[in-house]
Amino acid sequence: MERAEGGHLASRIDGLVCDLDGVLYVGDTPIQGAAERIARLADDGVRIVYCTNNSKPTVAQYVDKLTAMGLEVDPDDVVTSSVVTGEVLAADGSGRSAVVIGGDGVTEAITAAGIDIVPEPRAEADLVVVGWDLDFTFDKMRRATLAITNHGARLIATNEDAAYPAAEGLWPGTGAIVASIAVASGATAEVMGKPHRPMMDAVARRLEGCERVAVVGDRPDTDLAGGLSRGWTTILVLSGVTKDPSRAEPMPDVVLQSVAEL
Repeated sequence: MERAEGGHLASRIDGLVCDLDGVLYVGDTPIQGAAERIARLADDGVRIVYCTNNSKPTVAQYVDKLTAMGLEVDPDDVVTSSVVTGEVLAADGSGRSAVVIGGDGVTEAITAAGIDIVPEPRAEADLVVVGWDLDFTFDKMRRATLAITNHGARLIATNEDAAYPAAEGLWPGTGAIVASIAVASGATAEVMGKPHRPMMDAVARRLEGCERVAVVGDRPDTDLAGGLSRGWTTILVLSGVTKDPSRAEPMPDVVLQSVAEL
């Protein structure tokens, strides 16, 4: 493992998978120098894919946020766990209706996949799709559980991140919501986001032609594990969730205080 030796790495890669929360910003606060460094890498010809498990915002909202930070971003280069969920379910074709728990990003992706979102309070559905929902309630848990236990719905999780790195500290993440429904229903969730194959395959498709890919993130269990599964160089930054790299599992190839050091 290299520590704070990211300067020479940039000249050895032609593709970069860049996490967002905890890497380019925390909450609404940009991480100093991070966006500027990513912009310079793009100018040098490194293909950048912005990859996040946060399912709540839409792609357009992410593009607006990154553009405001000074980055030039194509919507196709933003891969969220909602986007991947929609792509997988559209290709799968086995579900025509869904109970959806989550924000605009989830509902947009499910609608784009041609799947009907079942209105409340109905629970008759082929799928229960769960993303990050700041308004999650017992009633939503009950409805999702009934869809699974009474109607045989498949439980689909956009991701299983236990926590979200907010400015004040860690908030409960999608994984906490999914866990409550899984315990109540006895179902096992099919997970789409990092480090699972659906997300990593979606990113790899967008980086087709790149031969030396690195992934940078603040979560060993999602960002690094996903990169490791593809044989990519893994870079851990300490600007987000992880503060002690000695306890990281899997261990990263490189540790940086922030992306600004890359």
